Amino acid sequence: MALKRLISLVLVIAALAITGSSAIAIPVSVGSGANTAGLYIEWSDGFWTEFEVGFGLSGADTITGLALLQELDSVGSIDFTLTTKDWGWGIAIEGMEYTDAGVTHYNPGWVSDEDWWHYWNKDVGATDWSFSSVGCDARIVSNGDMDGWIYGRAGSPIPEPCTVALLALGGLLVVRRRVK
Repeated sequence: MALKRLISLVLVIAALAITGSSAIAIPVSVGSGANTAGLYIEWSDGFWTEFEVGFGLSGADTITGLALLQELDSVGSIDFTLTTKDWGWGIAIEGMEYTDAGVTHYNPGWVSDEDWWHYWNKDVGATDWSFSSVGCDARIVSNGDMDGWIYGRAGSPIPEPCTVALLALGGLLVVRRRVK
């Protein structure tokens, strides 16, 4: 009986992870080109989304992290606004706003404590995100790389919903094997 409850709980968690209303499971494609880079953005209200940004004319072309964000801002098919400020020593993100299904998600630049845009990178082939050691205007992004922006918390980008669901199902199989 306890196993059936555990199975039900894991299936509910997996279903919520896959269909969670705070996420867009499929990346939104913007731009065009020979290369593609991923862009993960998470607002303090818990909403997050991923974009797949096309760029470059050849496989060797690169783009900066700032240019990835500017590409979103320039595309008319999505409602995204980027606000930056050049301090002379680098570019600061002063705000990101995105409207999806009539709901607007917005966070300003630095306010206090963790209330600022944390910048993460995951180069192609890497398994883990790393906190960026350079600003987005200096970061060189290549085909297959990912950039992540998180407002209001210091942790790295969360796993994709499908990853969470697979981990939950894997845990269920381990528990089931032990019970037999």
